[in-house]
Amino acid sequence: MKKFNMITPVAAVAALSFATYATANQQDSDANAYPEDTLNYIIAFGPGGGNDLMSRTVVEIINKYDLYGDENIVVENREGGSGAVGFSFVKNQEGNPYFATSTSGNFISTPLISNTDWNYSDFTPIGLLANDAMFLVVPKDSEFESMDDFVDAAKSRRLTVGGIGAAGPDRVVAGLLMDAADITFEYVPSQDGGQVVTSLTSGSVDAIISNPSEVSGQLDAGNFKALAYSEPERSDIYPDIPTFMEQGYDLSFSLPRGVVLPGGVNTEIQDWWVATLQKVVETPEWEDYLKTNSMSGNTIWGDDFEAYLERTNSQFEETLKDIGAIK
Repeated sequence: MKKFNMITPVAAVAALSFATYATANQQDSDANAYPEDTLNYIIAFGPGGGNDLMSRTVVEIINKYDLYGDENIVVENREGGSGAVGFSFVKNQEGNPYFATSTSGNFISTPLISNTDWNYSDFTPIGLLANDAMFLVVPKDSEFESMDDFVDAAKSRRLTVGGIGAAGPDRVVAGLLMDAADITFEYVPSQDGGQVVTSLTSGSVDAIISNPSEVSGQLDAGNFKALAYSEPERSDIYPDIPTFMEQGYDLSFSLPRGVVLPGGVNTEIQDWWVATLQKVVETPEWEDYLKTNSMSGNTIWGDDFEAYLERTNSQFEETLKDIGAIK
């Protein structure tokens, strides 16, 4: 005859309580020992772009100041699908604190326009490290000397404006500009920043919307001129370029340059990362990075960063609906 062991309700509750206690203790132990393994820093875009530069700068500073202890950090580019490939890979590491990635405009826009298995809420928010704004740029010999010149021309004839992607951050700024100035123009998408710059140098478009890091060389060489900057305040690097807002156009926009981990990461480890990145942004190397790339050093941490991403997502979604990119 088989014998059966009966588990009483009291014993079951005790066993469950012990398991919960053991799991909590293990998580606390893991957090106290962190880091004790290699960090995989995933870049969701190709080498040389703004996200790649920001990510590698963060890692270089962490390594220089020994902020990750004795463990290694491996940086890997997993590009494709406007960030979908890399961000999806990190999302699928749920609960693993040894993966990290940097946010961008596509971190918000790609899930809105594509059938991805993730959005911003699937990640553990660490912090916003900087805001990356946009310029409206024209050739040096353009007839346009101000936003008013550009707007007046757009009201009298068809203008073409280039940018990266059919429904990414550049397209969002184009939509915001059309709304703010009550104008229309043809938006011409390109695959990457190099193609956007080429479209302007070749005369294929009248203007481009571009990240400062992508046109700084042309601006510094005097080949391009910027009509407006999308932050509320002027850039420290280009103080002579007026903002959209000071020229009378209600347009403020910036890309969220931040860091996230996979969802489900221990709160104590999230706090460790917040404290670590707060040290990163206080270094002279980070200050040089901000100045070189004409970024503002706004910082937002933890749950406040998640709320910021939620607001940014709402702004993107509303604009993409207005321009017909999504329903």
